[in-house]
Amino acid sequence: MQRRIRFTKRIIDSLAPCPPDQPGREIEYTSLEAPPGLKLVVTKRGMKSWLLRYTMPTGRGPGIKRAIKLGDYPTIDPAEACRITLEHRGNISRGIDPSAIRQELAAELTLDEFFRDEYWQQAKHLRSAKNIETRWRCHISPVFGHLKFRDLRPADILRFHNQKRDKTCPATANRVLALLKRVSNVAIMLERCDKNPCRGIRLHPEMNIRRRTLAGEELRRFIDEVRAEKSRVVADFLMFCLATAGRREECLQAKWSEISFENRLWLLPPERAKSGKARVIPLNDVALQVLQTRREATSGEFVFPGRRGGHLVNPMKVWESIKKRAGISDLHIHDLRRSAATLLLNDGGSMVQARDLLGHASSTLTATRYAFLADAQLVSAADRLGAVLANVGGASVPAGLPLSTRPDLR
Repeated sequence: MQRRIRFTKRIIDSLAPCPPDQPGREIEYTSLEAPPGLKLVVTKRGMKSWLLRYTMPTGRGPGIKRAIKLGDYPTIDPAEACRITLEHRGNISRGIDPSAIRQELAAELTLDEFFRDEYWQQAKHLRSAKNIETRWRCHISPVFGHLKFRDLRPADILRFHNQKRDKTCPATANRVLALLKRVSNVAIMLERCDKNPCRGIRLHPEMNIRRRTLAGEELRRFIDEVRAEKSRVVADFLMFCLATAGRREECLQAKWSEISFENRLWLLPPERAKSGKARVIPLNDVALQVLQTRREATSGEFVFPGRRGGHLVNPMKVWESIKKRAGISDLHIHDLRRSAATLLLNDGGSMVQARDLLGHASSTLTATRYAFLADAQLVSAADRLGAVLANVGGASVPAGLPLSTRPDLR
């Protein structure tokens, strides 16, 4: 295998992951055009990073061989990697060890500074970036953000973990602890700290299962108030959530390009699905009626547009107003999703139908991107839910879209 390459973006991007049969966990590449000691490391998972190998003179003998990680590719491009390497080699020639400099900087680095300058640069590209930033800002930063890694104590973290459980819930406490543990692990890999202070702290048992649903007279009052609501964008959004059993953010960000009126389907792309896998959601008559109303009212990219362009972001003010007028308490928008599944089950639907309609993970190998297109049971589930909602609220079937227009998906 050729280990000498040119450090250009085109060549680096084309490098394959380290072969599974290769000894060790990674493979190193060098370049005659790069400063001495600069290596490009490629792991078996295809991750690429820059490494500087050097020998630190000791005055006696051949010196001490050392290595430090410069950063990940493509966050650091080849030109920047060469510049950093030349800077380090200049320090080495003056008898200054780059590892010692890094340790001194790490000793003065606070958790907030590390999160902002190093961890967040990688995490901001993740699908969960918004949750990561919120958990750090609201939970971890106020308590530990001003501390340095060497000042973190397992006893303090354990007390913090227990307090979060008591003030919020076990699930929230566990997610916050997991983030702090992950940040500490990354700090270890980047040589910012020696050990993880979260090690040995156990997660709390999670028993905060929410069972709140809408049914009967309460459901009828809710639908009546949704129909009477002046803010039609929010009202239609709430009805669409209930009719499709979709998640809040999935529905808020729905685009017209994802809607197929002809096939009565909502094609949810993988980048917006919680599972990271594409979902195909059959549209019942109630959902289609909402979409037809929205189509006549807007011509933008999003089904539920916001006031400043883009999609609807925060429907909570209207949501609270509807609940108050309907005399409903302790109800979250996500409870509409659970209500849809409950209505389906109470009307004779199966657990399998409810699972598939909600988009929960399937254990079968046939749950591929478009497996739901051939699932007549799921189509039946969506139609059954639409019929139940129509009966509760007295909804009419949209003109020109009877059930017989649905294509045969068997």
